[in-house]
Amino acid sequence: MIQRIQTIHLFVAALLLVAVNFFTLATFEVPGGMFRMTIFGVDAFGVEVYTGVQWLCYFLPVLSGLSALVSLFAIFGYKNRIAQMRKCIYAILLIIIYYMVYGAQTWLIFAATEAMPLPSLSAQMPLIAVVFLFLAGRAIKRDEDLVRSTERLR
Repeated sequence: MIQRIQTIHLFVAALLLVAVNFFTLATFEVPGGMFRMTIFGVDAFGVEVYTGVQWLCYFLPVLSGLSALVSLFAIFGYKNRIAQMRKCIYAILLIIIYYMVYGAQTWLIFAATEAMPLPSLSAQMPLIAVVFLFLAGRAIKRDEDLVRSTERLR
């Protein structure tokens, strides 16, 4: 049913994955002259030089959005628990790909500018979503085991 604990876990994971698109993921500090520092910011939509120039990269919001949609679809797929567990695994795999793209983007900026990345706390939101998706998967498995055990008793 929809009023189970895994619904709350899946909904919180979806909220975290949507919210990560509205925060800065990392900043880069680059020495620009004698005492000047130029600062780059990496958010979900690309790299923004704080002078107004922006390099776009839409892979991160697409991946986090897909992962959030899979989590929401898993909420309403409560009648098929096996498919619901698979959707949790697919969402976790999308988050792993998200972190791979984020790491590649950060490494490319570091290689081009030799600036030190300073990750923010909002970069940990998808990791927290993985924890909630894992907890939802465990709760779904527990429900499936309960249903199978009661079917054995009949």
